[in-house]
Amino acid sequence: MTPEQKGSLPLQVEKLFYDLQDRIFSDVVRRIKKTGEITSTADYQIYKLQILGNSTEFIEQEVERLLDASDPEIWELYDKVANWEYVRYRDAYEQINGHFVPLKDNEMIQRWSQAIIAQTKGEIKNIAHSMGLSINIGGKQVFTPLADYYQKYLDRACMDIVTGAFDYNTVLRRVVKEMTGSGIHSVDYASGWHNRAPVAARRAVMTGVSQLSAQINEQVAKDLDTDTYEVTWHAGHRPTHWWGGRIYNRNELELVCGLGDVGGLCGANCRHSYYAFIEGVSVPNYTAEELRELEEKEAQTQTYKGKEYNTYQAQQAQRQMETQMRAQRAKVKQLQAGGAEQEDINSAKTRYLHTLKQYQGFSKKMKIPEQMERVYMDGLGRAAPGKSTYQKTIAKERQNVILKERLKETGLRGKIHTAPTKIDLNSLTFDNAHINKERGHKVTFEEAKSFIQKARVSETVWNGRFERYYSTEGVAYVNKNNLQIRTAYKPEQFSKVVKRVMEVINSE
Repeated sequence: MTPEQKGSLPLQVEKLFYDLQDRIFSDVVRRIKKTGEITSTADYQIYKLQILGNSTEFIEQEVERLLDASDPEIWELYDKVANWEYVRYRDAYEQINGHFVPLKDNEMIQRWSQAIIAQTKGEIKNIAHSMGLSINIGGKQVFTPLADYYQKYLDRACMDIVTGAFDYNTVLRRVVKEMTGSGIHSVDYASGWHNRAPVAARRAVMTGVSQLSAQINEQVAKDLDTDTYEVTWHAGHRPTHWWGGRIYNRNELELVCGLGDVGGLCGANCRHSYYAFIEGVSVPNYTAEELRELEEKEAQTQTYKGKEYNTYQAQQAQRQMETQMRAQRAKVKQLQAGGAEQEDINSAKTRYLHTLKQYQGFSKKMKIPEQMERVYMDGLGRAAPGKSTYQKTIAKERQNVILKERLKETGLRGKIHTAPTKIDLNSLTFDNAHINKERGHKVTFEEAKSFIQKARVSETVWNGRFERYYSTEGVAYVNKNNLQIRTAYKPEQFSKVVKRVMEVINSE
């Protein structure tokens, strides 16, 4: 939209569309610079720029300016794309210099704009209706200063998706990157609920887009002078959303489908929508018999590792594994950023890959599509280990399982760690009175620390209060509450259990 296009819309709404236009231009230019040509995606986005009311002349001038290219170079790009089969709007490349459409005459923008105004109750912000980053003060929810940034990220995302300018997964990855780059790694709600950034963003954007689309659909129904709607149906719907696929009037949408309620139609995480339906003209997508068959199929169960799942339950299990994988990927990146031991990083990567394989096997068995985009939207990149690393780590973990079983057989009763629990030796103190004066173990502070440093295994006991370190040169017990070496002793004081522990350690 050129400056001459200003219409009668509120300035805040105009800004939303100007910002959207800037994002589209930036992405078009990025794609052209990367490939040296107008890609199919860039072509689609140029088409969207025209829907926003821009003239072909203005589009050409802006692309030329942003690319810092001459007219012949731009014409060559346009001539090339005009001959491609996938081009969606050939006139954009014909140098016809079509006129822009003023905002007041652009029906599509007017419809989007009125939907935004209705959705936000005239405030033109927080399109997603997110209550994230709010606190409860005197029974009233109050947003924190950080919420303003969060809501702006969500507003941009809703605009990008509902106008069709960008695809859903690309937008989500960008929002998560924006949030984490601004220090928003998780979102807290006044209710006490807490979500990681990817989960909070996805839920808020999905709900916001659904509700904004519903506002647009109601405008269409009003234009068509109908009060009847068809609700969409989808597989894996929650049991309480049995009403999908049927025809309702506006009042029934509220009474039957729960429109306006957080758990109802177009509420939190709801994937249903509704569209204008004209009696005697529109044809229902499903007959009553077809809906009955679909619902019967939804109720059918399949067994995986001894447990039965219907479609909804299987999809919920998928969501849980996706959440687990995002947490595991984050753990890998945290270990890498913190300079952890490579062995610890490989173990974390292996746990992630194990969950991924379980996810793939479960999805195949349940005959439901994988949705790894829900995992990759975290923007963390590759986290799985290579094949060789995976095999070595798995082999080592199997050895550790066997070693733990053998150590349990010696008589150890605590939680066994084949990789001894790390502790800062410089922070420890030494109970010399107990170790030497009372027990007569004749162990120095330095010797006790060396037992810990050279320990082959450790054991957590007393509900996590003590850590026992076992080395062939001696044993040390550390009180983790006050970081004190409570006792330490050498081989001549080893008990029968400790001697058996040493036999297992030395056989490895």
